[in-house]
Amino acid sequence: MGTNNGLPKLELAFKGLGVTAIKRGEKGYAVLILEDDTEGEPKKKYATISDFTSEEQAKFKAENIEYIKDALEGTPLALYVFKLGAEGVLADLLNKIKGIIPRNSWIGTSSATAKNHTDLATFIKGENKNNKKRYKAIVYKATTPDDMHIVNQTNTKVVFPDERGEKEGNAAIPYLIGYYAGLSMMMSGIAKPLKFKSVTEPEEIETAISNGEHILFNDEGLVKVARAVNSLVTLGQDVIEDMTHINTVEKMDLMFCDILNAWENNYKGKYPNILDNQMLLISAINGYFKTVSRDYILDPNFDNKSQVDIEAQKLANYPKYGEEAVKAWDDSYAMKMTVGTKVFLKGNIKITGIMEDFFFDIFM
Repeated sequence: MGTNNGLPKLELAFKGLGVTAIKRGEKGYAVLILEDDTEGEPKKKYATISDFTSEEQAKFKAENIEYIKDALEGTPLALYVFKLGAEGVLADLLNKIKGIIPRNSWIGTSSATAKNHTDLATFIKGENKNNKKRYKAIVYKATTPDDMHIVNQTNTKVVFPDERGEKEGNAAIPYLIGYYAGLSMMMSGIAKPLKFKSVTEPEEIETAISNGEHILFNDEGLVKVARAVNSLVTLGQDVIEDMTHINTVEKMDLMFCDILNAWENNYKGKYPNILDNQMLLISAINGYFKTVSRDYILDPNFDNKSQVDIEAQKLANYPKYGEEAVKAWDDSYAMKMTVGTKVFLKGNIKITGIMEDFFFDIFM
């Protein structure tokens, strides 16, 4: 016989996610796709450089061994590595990969083939839109990707501090994948110097950044990220300038995955769709918002909250009750009129940015 221990576990699930949000946000997963026909199937996932043993290295050509080491320098939570043979098709490999890697991963390829970067960008857009993934990619000189989950790296040359010397710009991607996957959510990409000795900068850095390009620049002997932005340039309703910042999108994705995972594991399909149960879900989500605001993922000075989306619920009731009748409902009654299996919620939150710009006027 079952117990009466029902919905409180949902609240505990959200509370646990909120408490550990910073810890999870300290590191993410990196996924590196390498063009390699060397015999041998790689281990697939390396937690640290110690996992990348001589036995594993024997499965890759020399150039790719260095790329894997580059990615591991950023100390991601784990590095997934996949090989694309000369006759392989990236789209086929990506379809295989998505059944293996975590929902929220950084993906990139060292490929010098422009089509591979375009195909990766297309894959990211499709999976995030259609399958509730939160993949992010770093691509090389893609044509107008214009997406908050795609970082468009465009420096034409990078110089490594080792025997590799000067390389084409796509060679930077393995390192950058590991760098961003291993970067704390409490920091911006501009905060740390990178491993490169120097880079070739675009003629107009400001223009490139405003066009959604991710630019590295030479800063008094160090190489740094000029501005930690993704490729999003088209703004509009519900798409704001804050979303052009990599750090903001990282926080958005963390919360999206937390809430979705808690819903799927603790709530979905388990309780009647009535207002009382929806309010318990809302209470749990709002408790989660309070917890992550204490860690400054959300602004603690803002009233971060979720609630029933009354307008959406009314609209969904039109076919059954008629538009005229539904429009006459007051909000309290409309909230009670749940619709089949659908739960209509909305939220209003303020994600914290990272201090990057400094304005200081002195008057005498």
